[in-house]
Amino acid sequence: MATKIKIVYNGPVVDIIRNGMEIARIFTPNASYIDSDVYVNGLEVEGSEAAEQIYGKSIYATNVEGWGSLPGLLPMASTTVPFAQFERAVAAAAAAKAAGTENAGVEFEVEGYKEELYWNQMADNMKDQGFEVTVTPAN
Repeated sequence: MATKIKIVYNGPVVDIIRNGMEIARIFTPNASYIDSDVYVNGLEVEGSEAAEQIYGKSIYATNVEGWGSLPGLLPMASTTVPFAQFERAVAAAAAAKAAGTENAGVEFEVEGYKEELYWNQMADNMKDQGFEVTVTPAN
C-alpha cells in the first residue's frame, strides 16, 4: 500500500545569522575567508615578544579563477535520490511564483514502512528550512 507524500516549499522560517565567512570562495566570490585582509595583506603581530613577527600574504589569497564552481541549489548532485524531491519542491515554488499561481508543491507515492519512516523524519528535519512535508499513510 502506498504512502502519499506532499512537499511544499515556503522559504526559510527562521533568519540565518552567519557569524563567520565562507572558506571556499566558490560560495561567495570576493567575500570569502581567503579574501579577508589578513590573508591578502598579512598581519603584523603586536606584543613585546612578537613585535617583529609578520605573517605574510597567504598562498590561499591568490584567488585563482577556474578551480571550481557552484551551480546553486539546482542540481543537488551530492544528495540522496529521495532528497531530490526537496529540489523539485523548490523548483515548483519558483515556477508558481513566476507564473503568479498558487504553490502546490510536489506530490508522489512511496511504498513500505522504511520510506514512510524516512519521510516522517524528514518532515521534522526540514521544517525550519521552509519545507512543509505531509505524509499520508494509506488506509
